[in-house]
Amino acid sequence: MNVFIDTNILIDFFEGRKPFVTEATAIFSLAFNKEITIYCSALSYSNIFYLLAKSQGKIKAKQALKDIRQLVHTVTVDTTIIDRALENEQPDFEDNIQLECALLVKNIQSLITRNSKDFKTKNITIQTPKEFLDTYNY
Repeated sequence: MNVFIDTNILIDFFEGRKPFVTEATAIFSLAFNKEITIYCSALSYSNIFYLLAKSQGKIKAKQALKDIRQLVHTVTVDTTIIDRALENEQPDFEDNIQLECALLVKNIQSLITRNSKDFKTKNITIQTPKEFLDTYNY
């Protein structure tokens, strides 16, 4: 099962943000056990590095990204993604990039985000971590 995770789920995991870290950890456990395949946008890496470097230092931030790269597949942000995101009517440009990246993943089942109201599309299932885990019967 292929799922795309929004940057906020990655940040919840790395920052240990309560109460969100529990669900983020459960999703990563499913990937670690090869029950699901996780994708994220290349854009997520710079956002995560910026936040983690501020809170944990650059060395830890870089190591966190190296670690997650072993588990998460990265969707490239290219001109096509940017053009599609610019055409999208949703107000948040970063969310538009995330959505367009998710739509490129073959056989995508879900885009997992804590901000599901920010994603308006009929082309992919948008779920919170809890909704995804409940659907998955975790």
